[in-house]
Amino acid sequence: MTLLRWDGAALVPCAEPGTTPDRVDSWLVRDGHVGNWHLHRERFGHPEFMDAVRVPAEGDWFPRVEKHGDELYLRIRPAPPLRTETVLWVPPTPDPRREPRVKGPDLEVLGRLRKQAQEFGADDALLWTPDGLVAEGAHCAVAWWEDGRLMVPEHPRQLPSTTVAATREHREVGTRPITVEELQTFPVWVGSALHGWTPVVRWVGKTYL
Repeated sequence: MTLLRWDGAALVPCAEPGTTPDRVDSWLVRDGHVGNWHLHRERFGHPEFMDAVRVPAEGDWFPRVEKHGDELYLRIRPAPPLRTETVLWVPPTPDPRREPRVKGPDLEVLGRLRKQAQEFGADDALLWTPDGLVAEGAHCAVAWWEDGRLMVPEHPRQLPSTTVAATREHREVGTRPITVEELQTFPVWVGSALHGWTPVVRWVGKTYL
């Protein structure tokens, strides 16, 4: 892993910032190709910095950009193994995020949720609120097929998803509130910039099946 800091003109090697990021974004790079770059650039902002981001031209990479106060950083990381299907864990407690609409401040708590999910044999965790409604996944968007139409949850505690936005550029996507119980009655997919869309093949934890 390589860590670089933006000095206003170039990316230079640096030490760890030692603070929790205010905002982050990440995406998959495969042999120099990035899908939906315009959406990541728009979501993170800071266009001069984003235009300076570079990763090796060969191989699979999963870079992450970070904003810590006024400082901007780039982590050049190898991509983890990609999956083609997903097992989702439904935690016994509701969404713990403090700032659900911003990607960054809750990285640590979401990382703990994913670790717990893995202990139950799952890949990621479903985030839900005390009223039983689905918000999204800890590290993914959630969608389901209903009457031949792709749907996503309508919920105020939801991070704007570049994966959903990219899908909307090519097809209509509906939205409505949905409970955890009802969601599990439909064919469900989850989407992220790393794995793309993958089908949910099994549920663990708080399930209604």
